Amino acid sequence: MGRRFSSRRVKTHRQYTYEEAGYAVGRSSQTVRGWRKEGLVVLDSQTPHLIVGAELKAFLDKRNNEAVLTLALDQFRCMRCGGATRAYGGMADYEAYTPARGVLKALCEVCEGACCKFVSKSQLDDLAGILNIALPNARDT
Repeated sequence: MGRRFSSRRVKTHRQYTYEEAGYAVGRSSQTVRGWRKEGLVVLDSQTPHLIVGAELKAFLDKRNNEAVLTLALDQFRCMRCGGATRAYGGMADYEAYTPARGVLKALCEVCEGACCKFVSKSQLDDLAGILNIALPNARDT
């Protein structure tokens, strides 16, 4: 999953070269050329190759929407796999950031890499029935 790029500066009725498209989204022309392999439609029947603004905008919007990962209540985001997974052994550690919010840390059940998920106190109460959550001791805080 790549970095997110804003499509707000792309004009839909304009045609761009690789260099112009890169300048419009704040990236290099080589990055835009690489997007061609990822599905960006390029008019390559003549030189210089042209990119229709509407196609560039649609490609960036689709790419940004794919980057969003929606998790179920009992799922975590794995830092190694990059996907949604469940906690290994159904165990997680809770670390409070504020009185109302904190982060659950666990191991991925697929690759045993680090997983995390931000939760509120109300979500923590709901997750207590699903996961074995280790809360910090009063003397540790």
